[in-house]
Amino acid sequence: MSILLIASLLPVVLLMGYIYKRDTFQKEPWPLLMKAFGFGILSALLDIFVAGGLNYIIPKPENSLLGDALYNAFVSAALPEEFCKLLMLYLCIWKNPYFDEYYDGLEYAAFVGLGFAGFENILYIMQGGLGLALGRALFAVPAHFFFAIFMGYFLGLARFRYAQRRKYLALAYFVPVLLHGTYDGVLMYMNNLNGTDLPQDVDALSSALYVGFLVFFFFVWRAATRRVSKMSGK
Repeated sequence: MSILLIASLLPVVLLMGYIYKRDTFQKEPWPLLMKAFGFGILSALLDIFVAGGLNYIIPKPENSLLGDALYNAFVSAALPEEFCKLLMLYLCIWKNPYFDEYYDGLEYAAFVGLGFAGFENILYIMQGGLGLALGRALFAVPAHFFFAIFMGYFLGLARFRYAQRRKYLALAYFVPVLLHGTYDGVLMYMNNLNGTDLPQDVDALSSALYVGFLVFFFFVWRAATRRVSKMSGK
């Protein structure tokens, strides 16, 4: 049990340390960062109800592998999850006097995103075992981190660029949703294809999707780390 817990939280702790160390201005107080992390856990719990309501309102397509993947990726995952994270981030930090630099939005968003990712990771790894831990450490946890970087980047712009506040608040939600939905959508579509008895040319499509996924993940990683460098000044 303890090994599974360590495997679940180690990538979260490493990314928390990375984003905290990159803060070259006034360091944020750890109690407030831990509050943001806790709000991230709360966002994962809130997501259960928000996703359930959204699934009830929006009907799921029938007899479509692609439609099923996109529905699960966006309606069941990206839209409610990023809404809950942004809501908790806003409640945690928007009116706090410590939110006084562009980088702060990015840093607090990362802690909220990692709170969500850590809670989710524990649930998955406790059920799937250590065999699942490496893949989630390399992809799932960093993905939540990268989505949060974009959310915090635009939230920081919204905080200090008053004339364009509505635009940046919208981008703080819809950019992570687009990235998150694309990430999940490709993986879910690949899983749907692999679970069917379709012709062998599906193997070529699955391989192409896998390569495309890796290229997409690299692009998101590069774009997110560049925003960290831009906001941190190094």
